[in-house]
Amino acid sequence: MEELNESNEGQLMAKRPKFLLVISILSFVNIGVTILTTIFGMISGKPNADELEAAKLQFASSQDQLATLAQSEKVDMSYWSDILTKLEIMTNNMYANFIAYNALILLVSIFALTAVYLMFTGRKIGFHLYIAYCFLYVMQSYFFTAPNDVPTFVIILNILYGGLWVFLYSRSLKWMK
Repeated sequence: MEELNESNEGQLMAKRPKFLLVISILSFVNIGVTILTTIFGMISGKPNADELEAAKLQFASSQDQLATLAQSEKVDMSYWSDILTKLEIMTNNMYANFIAYNALILLVSIFALTAVYLMFTGRKIGFHLYIAYCFLYVMQSYFFTAPNDVPTFVIILNILYGGLWVFLYSRSLKWMK
């Protein structure tokens, strides 16, 4: 009787859900691009003074455009101005901690890759690790920036994005052991 159960489990494991295959491939591509981008960014090094100045000028230009829009449309744009200011602070902190920031992204991405691989191979522990990855994905904004300098919408978008993927992977939990 146990042999019959083992052979049925073997057949069950052999039939990976197509939906899991699709979302795993999408995750592998996304995480792979993130890893490659991070590695190439680390190899190319920290932006030079001219690039940092260009980023500051871009933020200043965006603030000016918001102020012009607020005056012409007689609309309060202080919320969006505050968000731009916070994004500039986050960007400056990222540049100030360039290697550590990219190393953190690389480690979190490798963690995610491991979690997706485990789910792809039918291990339920991968799903739990993926939930932990989604938590780390949200929290990595706070590693180099004070909580009051992180825009709320960034955190909300990260939570929604991670929650969507957790929901999608949860559809295949019955297949995983």
